[in-house]
Amino acid sequence: MTQSPLLKVRDLTTSFFTSRGEVQAVRGVDFDIHAGEVLGIVGESGSGKSITCMSVLRLLKNNGRTIKGTAHFEGRDLLELSELEMRRLRGNDVAMIFQDPMTSLNPTLTVGEQIIETIIAHKNISRSAARERVVELFELVKIPEAASRLGAYPHEFSGGMRQRVMIAMALSCDPKLLIADEPTTALDVTIQRQILLLLKEIQSRLGMAIILITHDLGVIAEVTDRILVMYGGTAMETANVHHLFDKPMHPYTQGLLASVPNVNNIDGEKLKPIPGSPPDMLRPPKGCPFMPRCDKAMEICVTTGAPEFEIDDAQSHKSRCWLHHPDAPQQKGDAA
Repeated sequence: MTQSPLLKVRDLTTSFFTSRGEVQAVRGVDFDIHAGEVLGIVGESGSGKSITCMSVLRLLKNNGRTIKGTAHFEGRDLLELSELEMRRLRGNDVAMIFQDPMTSLNPTLTVGEQIIETIIAHKNISRSAARERVVELFELVKIPEAASRLGAYPHEFSGGMRQRVMIAMALSCDPKLLIADEPTTALDVTIQRQILLLLKEIQSRLGMAIILITHDLGVIAEVTDRILVMYGGTAMETANVHHLFDKPMHPYTQGLLASVPNVNNIDGEKLKPIPGSPPDMLRPPKGCPFMPRCDKAMEICVTTGAPEFEIDDAQSHKSRCWLHHPDAPQQKGDAA
């Protein structure tokens, strides 16, 4: 893509300061997302996916702090804006859907009232016009009998319908960027697919950009344009979605894909779990964070983290692994 990114994040580094020490949650993350693009951020729990986006929106808990880095949204560094400017931007230009809608919605207010309040807070609009807007949004996210559901409370909706309410709230001010933080985690697989396809359909219709955070590669195969794979607070690999699935280059990405059931597996081949455990971010490895679990680790991986190697510029494919260095030993299956 030749146009300037909608959001450009560089060297983002975030830590949490606890009684046990500094938890280095995000370490030097770079990524871009363009207008109208769907970017998937995947990785195991604790890999830094959600904290990366919470850092960009400055929604960290009191003991969290972004140490360094930049996050330029339409040319403005979000990390340098005043709190008032950020409050105007959040929910307006950039919106977020959180994991559990039941804890995100106020149980004492009707869902319609909560969205009406959001619209009035950001737009110069009358209450009646805001109410009409909510009905339109409920119809957009396919909530049946939209007008009559505005007076319902969160507990009167199913999990899938509550998530649709959260999507409607996020879309209420026509954001340019929507961040969806594991929006299908608590839902069964059928509803998961419905919600993801709904997000993709709305994105195609409205032309906004979406960052979709998940721990499951299979969940986002159908709906994303590019994927960023994170591990140990670091971006390990990024590529266009089909290229990453067809040709994963980082050992961690290969491990993730090998541990996912494949419907095309007719030979009864067993799944291959990744051995070991994620790193302790109180004491992260000096070199590659995946080194202790990697069967291809080399001596340099112990002491020095790899830079980002460009695999295929046409596919936006980059991987942070020393195996891609020209002097690295050739691996089985590599081109001669």
